[in-house]
Amino acid sequence: MLELTIMKRDEVALSAILVPVDALMIVLAFTVSYWLRLQTEVIYLLDFPLYLQFVFSVLPVWLLVFALEGLYRVGSARRGFDELAGIFVGVSLGVLLVMAAIFLTNTELNSRVILIYAYVLSLGFVWLGRWFIRSIQQLFYRYGVGLRRTVLIGSNNVALQLAAEMIHRSELGYAYLGYVEPENKAKKVPGLGKRLGSIDDLSEIINRQYPNELIVADSSLSDSTMLQILSLSNERRIDLRLSPNILGVQTSHVTYQAMAGIPLIEVQRTPLQGWGRVLKRVADVVGAFVGIVVFSPLMIVTALAVRLTSAGPIIYKNERVGQEKELFNTYKFRTMRIEYCVGDQYGGTAALKQEEELIQSPKNTRTGALYKIADDPRLTPIGDFLRKTSLDEFPQFFNVLFGTMSLVGPRPHQPREVAKYKPWQEKLFTIKPGITGMAQISGRSNLDFDDEARLDISYIENWSPWLDLSIFIRTPITLLQKRKAV
Repeated sequence: MLELTIMKRDEVALSAILVPVDALMIVLAFTVSYWLRLQTEVIYLLDFPLYLQFVFSVLPVWLLVFALEGLYRVGSARRGFDELAGIFVGVSLGVLLVMAAIFLTNTELNSRVILIYAYVLSLGFVWLGRWFIRSIQQLFYRYGVGLRRTVLIGSNNVALQLAAEMIHRSELGYAYLGYVEPENKAKKVPGLGKRLGSIDDLSEIINRQYPNELIVADSSLSDSTMLQILSLSNERRIDLRLSPNILGVQTSHVTYQAMAGIPLIEVQRTPLQGWGRVLKRVADVVGAFVGIVVFSPLMIVTALAVRLTSAGPIIYKNERVGQEKELFNTYKFRTMRIEYCVGDQYGGTAALKQEEELIQSPKNTRTGALYKIADDPRLTPIGDFLRKTSLDEFPQFFNVLFGTMSLVGPRPHQPREVAKYKPWQEKLFTIKPGITGMAQISGRSNLDFDDEARLDISYIENWSPWLDLSIFIRTPITLLQKRKAV
């Protein structure tokens, strides 16, 4: 138990260190801004001591904004682009607070340029300070200091994804100990590391391994088993995290109100209502327009390649199910020979029959509602390349522009795939389907559809503009990593 206490102290210490580092970087940014302004002709500037006094007076509120933005979170600190987004929001609000303070206190700063300098420099300096602290943290991790000793409970695809993340991303600070099998099976699961035992051995495993954290990756565990895990985590003071289960992903976003003195809970389908919906649509239109302009040379080259390598139309229109189950056509660069394309205007009944035969064959590498044909014999000479690089998806920017799709959201599926959905997966139709989404950056086609649906439903319930931006930026990174692995 001493090790657990030390681990917690390390996390609290890191968050505590970030506060003075951020404060120092902000003050430094304002100091450099003052100096830069002095290098140009100015009639009058507030005396530097009074200027610093003003900066220090607004600094506590600025740091409070950082705290509310989650930049000092203990145990699940923001990293990478998520942290950068938090810094951007925190600094932006901080500068607005400074402007408000100048107005309310009648401070004679006499230079708007200083605020512009301070804004830009604060973004850079705060990030630089945190990068320095993270670098020191990484050095500690190399020597085993501050690592979270973690045990996975489950042996499904979600567990495999989590295990791979903890094993291969040392910067996350996990010491992955192994996994616990929900059932008493002796067979070891490849890719999951060391098998520590079954769920019945969990108490003994904790005594033997001294984990800081348990992560439950299997959403099919019984209520009694979950109560057992919860009781052990409370008793041994071990952190417990759960992957979203079928109930959890459908009830996590709720609001409370009273009627006739009786409290009622309203389960909201998504934060994408009201202004959230308007904001997402504006971002979609702007993003799609920019995407079409920026990638138009690449799309022209791809279109010419499709035309020169096989007979038939360049664009393939395929019927999909969208928001509220409305049918629409997705636009893609054609990757299959025209006689094998499904649709009345293409290969018709014969193409559909061949596709169904392939789905029933060993070439189908997926189970459940969706299918994926390995070494697809129907592809054009460049079809496989277009699919692996996702170049075939680029015309979907026009789908986004026309309003049938969004930049980010669940992938749209065909009506015959949707017919196999489980009832809880119907929530995927709450919002518009997307070109990319949570599932695409978390495993692409390697995920079972149940796991993919849980990720997408979690996105629906926890949507924010920053989550959209994070997913959209991480998509090309995931594509490049996928290409390297092939």
